Amino acid sequence: MEALLNSKLRPKFWSRNFDTPQYDYEKVGWKFKPEAKGGVATTYDTTIPGYGNYGHYFGDALTDAERKAVIEYLKTL
Repeated sequence: MEALLNSKLRPKFWSRNFDTPQYDYEKVGWKFKPEAKGGVATTYDTTIPGYGNYGHYFGDALTDAERKAVIEYLKTL
């Protein structure tokens, strides 16, 4: 959720452990590891058409405190 509200945190390449997935209750989402480059089957490559990491940018206008408040509010739903 944190990267959803701050587009600068969205990595181009990332991976996560599918064998023992770990959920990040603080940031509300699956834990992932940013990678330096793609080309590996286990690395998600957002430069491939259809796999983009773009999306909503409304959260970019929020302060860090406002983003945290939105996340905390959503946790209550």
